[in-house]
Amino acid sequence: MKNNPFAEVTDFLSKINLEKYSSKFIQNGIEDLETILELSDTHLDALGIPLGHKLKILKQIKVTT
Repeated sequence: MKNNPFAEVTDFLSKINLEKYSSKFIQNGIEDLETILELSDTHLDALGIPLGHKLKILKQIKVTT
């Protein structure tokens, strides 16, 4: 984890093939799994995540909790 302090973010997004949003998450202070699991529909809208990808992220959050 030393090489990538944001490994939880990239790992989470990689599971659903959306790692392209890693930098967007990190730039907005979403730097760990604990924070990801708090995300809601409204938060993802604020990040500008498209509907289909937002649904994938929310589904993965449900599976992870």
